[in-house]
Amino acid sequence: MKILYVIISLSILLTSQISGQFNKAGRTSMQFLKIGMGARQIGVGEASIASIRDVNAVFWNPAAITGIQGTEAAFTYTNWIGDLSIYSGAVAYNLDGIATFGLSYVSLDYGDIPEALTTSTSGSIDTRTGNSFSGSDIAFSLTAAKQFTDKLSIGVNVKYIREDLYIYSSSLWAFDVGSFYDTDWKGVKIAMSAQNFSKPARWLDTKEEEQQSFDLPIVYRIGVSIDLLGGEELFFGGDPSEHFLTFNADAIHSNDYAERLHLGLEYILFDMLSLRGGYKFNYEEGNLSFGAGFKYDAGFANLRVDYAYVNYDYLQSPHRISLLMSF
Repeated sequence: MKILYVIISLSILLTSQISGQFNKAGRTSMQFLKIGMGARQIGVGEASIASIRDVNAVFWNPAAITGIQGTEAAFTYTNWIGDLSIYSGAVAYNLDGIATFGLSYVSLDYGDIPEALTTSTSGSIDTRTGNSFSGSDIAFSLTAAKQFTDKLSIGVNVKYIREDLYIYSSSLWAFDVGSFYDTDWKGVKIAMSAQNFSKPARWLDTKEEEQQSFDLPIVYRIGVSIDLLGGEELFFGGDPSEHFLTFNADAIHSNDYAERLHLGLEYILFDMLSLRGGYKFNYEEGNLSFGAGFKYDAGFANLRVDYAYVNYDYLQSPHRISLLMSF
């Protein structure tokens, strides 16, 4: 319990310090780091750090991967806004009695972008040159998490991040930390995570004192999950082999926007079919999300296919599909 108190105290201290700083809305770089991975997590409104403990937890809360039994691998395809595609993958292995280790990646390709000048040398209104350029984002990470007691897990994520655009690029190392605590009372679980601690990103190859720097989007999450249905000890009782219902809530604080709140529900029928829904407060787009999942025993592995849809009013609504394999 002392470790948990220390984690809570540090999280409150860090959050209060950042809250007092100047609001840098729109000033952080590497924005792809804020795009959620894993269709299951997206389906519950990205309220997942205290509930969903599959391999895709490496993208949200590294401590949560201690819930993996044996080996898990997952791949996610995201049909992102602007006809962009995002690919992610993760694999993790629970080494009994030692720790759980994972590897993951995220890649985003901008495709071909028409080149245009700020002004035309011929005086034409159309400043396009007829050429094109491209860009990409990529992140690789190594995760380690350990279950210190039957209730408490702590994890850390070390990742290499690179962004390329035209002839400019920036690469750096960052890390995430997280904790997971099962109260063992009425299905209540508590979790915290902090992501993207790093030095500022720079793109211009000039003297360091002349370069303009851009902070990464540091994201703090505090989450709670309550299993409402699916056990005699739960609020609504029930049989977990028939029905299981979980309510999730994540409070979000970042260095580039005001506080946000994510709420989500996941209903599992006969440990096979999942239905999900979520809502995110204080967002201009992408508040409402829905998802579904299907679990199947293929003999060589347990397979789960998940789908998530996020409703956007003015932009293209993203679709995600994930394939998860448990061995």
